[in-house]
Amino acid sequence: MTPLKKYIWLVDTVMKAGNVGLTLQQIADAYYFNDDINGGRLYSDRTFHRHREEIKDIFGIEIECYVLGGVYRYRIADSGKNGYFRQWMLNAIAVNRIVMDSQELAQYIAIEESHTDPLPAILQAMKEMRMMKFDYGPYWRDNVTHYTDFRPHALKMFERRWYVVGKYTEDMPHHIFALDRISNIEIQEETYTRDPDFDVEEMFKDSYGIILREEVEVESVWIKVDAFQANYLRSLPLHHSQIELKRTEEYSVFSVRVRPTFDFRQQLLSLGSRVEVLKPESLRDEMKEEIAAMLGKYRNDDECLNA
Repeated sequence: MTPLKKYIWLVDTVMKAGNVGLTLQQIADAYYFNDDINGGRLYSDRTFHRHREEIKDIFGIEIECYVLGGVYRYRIADSGKNGYFRQWMLNAIAVNRIVMDSQELAQYIAIEESHTDPLPAILQAMKEMRMMKFDYGPYWRDNVTHYTDFRPHALKMFERRWYVVGKYTEDMPHHIFALDRISNIEIQEETYTRDPDFDVEEMFKDSYGIILREEVEVESVWIKVDAFQANYLRSLPLHHSQIELKRTEEYSVFSVRVRPTFDFRQQLLSLGSRVEVLKPESLRDEMKEEIAAMLGKYRNDDECLNA
């Protein structure tokens, strides 16, 4: 049994106990009765505390000790500002644990792929605060550009793609690169200083996805969706600012405060006739133009058949 699988087991076991947590004896008992994990050995106090430290170092997840009724117990610590990331990590660990325990079902589990080849190097560069150099080939240009002295400040995932956010010099605005278009990445010896106040969630709080366009004003967007689509928006909001303004048996009206950039418009268009932009008028007009252009492509069937 690899250490990683034991880390995943420990985090998942303590997490399932909730805020009350577990005593060290309860953790040791759970380990003892799990033949897939224990390898025929007991779980010593020393091993448990070593695993705690390694989990904190690798995953940034702290298994804290506290006293309840005169008894020492262990639970997953509240991470405050980093709560969203911690929850994502915990969910990933929980899913990993389920998959590990269900190897016989592997052929029945379909997972969407995400390009992650440069991810380890970027994480290492971020951890050591070292600059990077790499080649980048954007889809809108044929040639590849070489970048150097890049300071990676953050990583962001959007629609199954990873992006790295960083700068070339400290006085320049942030640039965003998709990992699936990065190649020949190398970590440089040169180091940089990380801004302790940098907050990637704050940076993208007014964006729908990965596009940062400060010249596009933040607006209150109202959309009207049919009752069927409304169920999906309630379970998976378009944006953290989403509010349901009106709900009837036939439709609902939602509002979000975002910069209506290209990726946001594309998302609305993907909902087809189930959605209507009510305001602002400028976005409604842009949607009309795009829909008219789409309709124009379907007006001449003969031209399509002869293409």
